[in-house]
Amino acid sequence: MKKHTGLLFLLALLLLLAPGCRQEKGEKTSNEQKEDVQQEQTDEKDGEEEKVPTLTALPTGEERMGTLQNLSEEGRRAYNDQIYALLNECSSQDIQDGLKKELETWSSQVEGVTFTDVSIEVYQDPLLVQDGTDKRQYRNITSNIQLFYDPTSIDGEEKQVMEPLLEEARQIIRQSPYSLRLDTTWLAFVDQDTDYPNYTMDNVSWGTNDANEPASPISPEEQTLQTLAYEKIAAFNGQEFSGENYEMLPYSIVYLYRFGVTQDSPVLECEVRIQEQNSDDPQVFAQKLEALAQELADGWMGESAALDTLGITTARITFDLRYSSGDPLIYEFPLGGV
Repeated sequence: MKKHTGLLFLLALLLLLAPGCRQEKGEKTSNEQKEDVQQEQTDEKDGEEEKVPTLTALPTGEERMGTLQNLSEEGRRAYNDQIYALLNECSSQDIQDGLKKELETWSSQVEGVTFTDVSIEVYQDPLLVQDGTDKRQYRNITSNIQLFYDPTSIDGEEKQVMEPLLEEARQIIRQSPYSLRLDTTWLAFVDQDTDYPNYTMDNVSWGTNDANEPASPISPEEQTLQTLAYEKIAAFNGQEFSGENYEMLPYSIVYLYRFGVTQDSPVLECEVRIQEQNSDDPQVFAQKLEALAQELADGWMGESAALDTLGITTARITFDLRYSSGDPLIYEFPLGGV
């Protein structure tokens, strides 16, 4: 009898616990479904293609910075690529005019002084080579910017008024899309009565400040000749400046600085900068440079198709000895006729 009573008690206990187990299982199933829905929503959000604004004209600096803040790294790259493409279509005159307009707008609105004129001069050097690469440098415009002011219009102590405004002008330049093409910039506030630049800043622009900065576009033929020069010059640098004193340097002692052909010119320009002399006697080192020049010319002669396409008949190789106060070493070689 006791045995049957025990079995009945156990059966009753199981019946009491069963609904609770079914409810727990149901709650678990419901929670799992909720998690699955949330994960699906997250996946859909992550899978959405980021909407990067389409540019048909260059944005203002404020517009550019505001847009970049709301984009992912990939989106910022895509947005900047559009800006680079638009800038590639701009002439140096377009960039000069664009910067001037921005600074004229700013200077007409500042308080504490009257600016009477904005003068900008730019010089573009399309032959600059990107440091440590065989690519043409994107930032290839040097600018000289002067804002003329009326000293009698200053409200307060001149220095206290003008120095903060100089910093404001620098920020206007740095935030401008046009500044992405600037290599170096000199900025000055000039007394209109004396023409003296009383307040100045060097190296105002900082280029793209972007690890993904593009190279300036060049033809495949020029790229072939430029890569050949870069590789031979890099090999010369490694041979002549090797060892403990040089292996940790983040830059080359001998490097390609300018390269290419200017419009309608039959001359291939190759400028090599040399920061130091090696341990050789100066005359011996000069002979090595002359041999390097000949090696470069011989290499280009082997690229006759590229020479013919570009209309090149002469190579001018310049060794700019930065460590020396003397003249650069210049060698010219015929590369055949067209």
